[in-house]
Amino acid sequence: MADPLRFVVLTPEKALLDVGGVRKVRVLLADGGWLSVYPGHAPLLAETVAGPVAYVTESGDAEIALTEGIVRIGDGTVTIFVGGLIGAASMLDIELDDDEENEMLEFDRLAHVLMVTLGAHTGGVLANEGEGV
Repeated sequence: MADPLRFVVLTPEKALLDVGGVRKVRVLLADGGWLSVYPGHAPLLAETVAGPVAYVTESGDAEIALTEGIVRIGDGTVTIFVGGLIGAASMLDIELDDDEENEMLEFDRLAHVLMVTLGAHTGGVLANEGEGV
């Protein structure tokens, strides 16, 4: 049996989650299908949609609600690059200043460019889609 996975969730500012000993990660992809990742999974790069991401450790089942992003599987690690938690600012009653809002928009723009470059973009809507990316 392959070694357990490491599960990492990253934003442009910080790591939201870094867990070892993971037996399974389950995430919803942009094509509408669920992806279940077990130890020994083949390398993969895919676009995710906003929603819950479930994972299983020795301690039991856990879940984290993430914005849309990119999942990368390789070298025994599942890494998801996202803008943040779903509704984190509103759930915590936090107002984002202009700089924080601009950083989130820049991250979303860069993620879009990466997905288009990789040929994995599924036609999502961007505020500046008509303009050069």
